[in-house]
Amino acid sequence: MEMKSQGNNWKVVRIVDLYKQIFLRKSVRKYEMEPLSEAELQEIEAFIASMKPLLPEVSLSHRFLGPGEVKGTFGVKAPHYVVISGQAQPNRDLCAGFLFQQLDLYLSAKGIGTCWLGVTKGKEKPDGGAADILSICFGKPIGSVTRTLAAFKRKPMAEIATGDDPRLEVARLAPSGTNAQPWHFKAQDGVIHVYQAIPGKLRAKLYNLQALDIGIALCHLAVATEATGKTFRFENRADAPPAPSGFLYIGTVL
Repeated sequence: MEMKSQGNNWKVVRIVDLYKQIFLRKSVRKYEMEPLSEAELQEIEAFIASMKPLLPEVSLSHRFLGPGEVKGTFGVKAPHYVVISGQAQPNRDLCAGFLFQQLDLYLSAKGIGTCWLGVTKGKEKPDGGAADILSICFGKPIGSVTRTLAAFKRKPMAEIATGDDPRLEVARLAPSGTNAQPWHFKAQDGVIHVYQAIPGKLRAKLYNLQALDIGIALCHLAVATEATGKTFRFENRADAPPAPSGFLYIGTVL
């Protein structure tokens, strides 16, 4: 998963740099309002162009907007927002989480603060009949972009996984909407089967991006897999173990 931009002055982004950020990153909610330079924004755009999709057939788009061009920030004011959009299609949100968590980790490695914003969208609709899904705000942070591992508030491994695989810890640390951690993992025979929690009616009304959260966790699993020198693969398997009660089978990580 080494990624290069299309620019001439761009350094190779090492997978180990992204891997380290999984254990350090945090959501930043306070920013200096001074915009990043045009050169920095071009480098970020070049990195986005290099990101690897989960499912190539799922088409997503994005655009950079300023604070006056978005709605629904819930008090998180930042100089920049990348708004993620896509046509209604199967696995759209899953793929959006996977793709743009790469950006989240990359920006954190560069010392740039980020925060996923589940209801923040553009004031103007995107072109081509697509719909905004959500956004990530970013910019120069007020304070640190990292934290200690002890500062993560996550469910214990026994609540979210069965079986043993060293990659499970990075999935456990993945961010999710309202920190709900809507996943379960079954590790066996060197693969990890992934399941998504079925939300109750009230939860479904308040937050409907559980698939995106699963995509973020899959990104962490991809980074961890390729940090060991192996190739990340994700597929639907007919022989996957049945889903636990209250969950749906999403796919299997090899």
